[in-house]
Amino acid sequence: MEKELSKVEILKASRPPLKVIDDIYIEAEGGVPLSGDYIGLLKWYGMYPHINHGKTEDKNYFMKRVKLVDASMNLEQLRVMGEIGEKYAQGLIDFTTRENVQFHYIEIKDLPAIFDLMKSVGLTSRMASGDGPRPIVACPVAGIEMGEIYDATHLVKEVDTYFDQNSDQYSNFPRKYKIGISGCKCACTPYEIQDIAFRAFKQDDEVLFDLTVGGGLSKSKQIAYRAKRYVKIDQVKDVAVVCSEIFRDHGNRQSRNKARVRHLVNDWGLEKFVAEIETRLGYTLMTGEVEPEVESYENRNHLGITKAAQKGESYIGFATNAGRVAGADFVKMYHILKKYDAKGMRLTTTQNFVVFGVKDEVAQNIADEIDALGYPYQPTIFRARMQSCTGSEFCKFGITETKTFTQKVILELEEKFPNFEENIMISISGCVNACSHPQISDIGFIGCKVKNDEGKRVEGYEIHFGGNLKGEKASVFASPTGIKIPATKVTDYIGDLITQYQADPKDTATFKEYIAAIPIDK
Repeated sequence: MEKELSKVEILKASRPPLKVIDDIYIEAEGGVPLSGDYIGLLKWYGMYPHINHGKTEDKNYFMKRVKLVDASMNLEQLRVMGEIGEKYAQGLIDFTTRENVQFHYIEIKDLPAIFDLMKSVGLTSRMASGDGPRPIVACPVAGIEMGEIYDATHLVKEVDTYFDQNSDQYSNFPRKYKIGISGCKCACTPYEIQDIAFRAFKQDDEVLFDLTVGGGLSKSKQIAYRAKRYVKIDQVKDVAVVCSEIFRDHGNRQSRNKARVRHLVNDWGLEKFVAEIETRLGYTLMTGEVEPEVESYENRNHLGITKAAQKGESYIGFATNAGRVAGADFVKMYHILKKYDAKGMRLTTTQNFVVFGVKDEVAQNIADEIDALGYPYQPTIFRARMQSCTGSEFCKFGITETKTFTQKVILELEEKFPNFEENIMISISGCVNACSHPQISDIGFIGCKVKNDEGKRVEGYEIHFGGNLKGEKASVFASPTGIKIPATKVTDYIGDLITQYQADPKDTATFKEYIAAIPIDK
């Protein structure tokens, strides 16, 4: 007996999800409001209802994602983003770990004006979320980094365009489908946790892409398998498409919890999945037994002033504070970049950003002026690699408030340890879905409720140690310590770890190694 479809599948079957745009315009123009069910289809345009203090959805306000195809905004796109943030989002803009922009407090009545603004500069939120191909993660210094393996920008755009132009076939998957395509020499896009990823390397002077499948975080976390296939440049689009079709046709539509590529790969086995890729391609991919070398995750950064591949140009990597950027600062950054004739901004998978197309002679001016806004180009490690999810402020899954809290933790640690330079990653997540990547962090904090010293239930965090990405075999997920502490003690807890490490006589060990070696009772 065939299992029943999940409620979401029944909803999608009742109407093509992208048709919800018609309902948006009807409500925005004073017509019939969207039904409660159809609110769920707004995800296909990057929209999620905010929550109110009772933990229920507030359908008056929405979070809205804007899809950046190659993680990039030119000056006019940057200007429009600032205008939307200031005029329609109460000045709240977040950067995501998938290199996209999120606005808050968006109202449906304002969407036609927002859509017009975005369209005027070539931006969209169509398929920014929902059950289909999510925006592809790409290297933020593609095409401008000296010594990069390959500029994969055209491949990212080619794959995205194909899905967009054929959206009738690719907008109703069992669940989301996340792709990474990168020619970066440090593999800054974390290919180990993508559904499908292509990572460039060179073999005998030929550029190839190592194919990985079935990665992901959340509750069913898994490091991606190497398919043991190398993909040629002109094969990348075809492989990305057939993998999506396999998932679309065979993924689980009965249980949302089992509706990801990794579940299908595990059910079938890797060999069957790869065989199906080659059957649909109509040709055999190059065998690739050896995994190309890769940097450890904490070293995959693009910060500071760096000479670009283009003569006379540089690019500058800046850190945010927990991924949040004030709308007013967005506007100020646009004016700074315009004043010095820079070309634009690209986002990173660590919630930071890179300014590109900077003339060498003004690079320091731009660096100093944006630094003065509170976005350093020579950040402390706390600011450079501490990530935060949306949290309970706006997300219905959030148990703890994370954004303002993480900003406070960063500032406190910077004050206490101004000279701490160990390269680590810390993540603060409001729930077990782990959108800020605590499971691959050296120290991960996952939101929960705990009892404080007075016995009252308050916001707290369960602590995880020792996560890292370094290829298929050497990657490791952070282990839960079983320790749960109130949120008010997080800064002190991290501080105590640093102090203990600095007092440890084993001065050859790094803090990363020190954390990973802490005994955990399992």
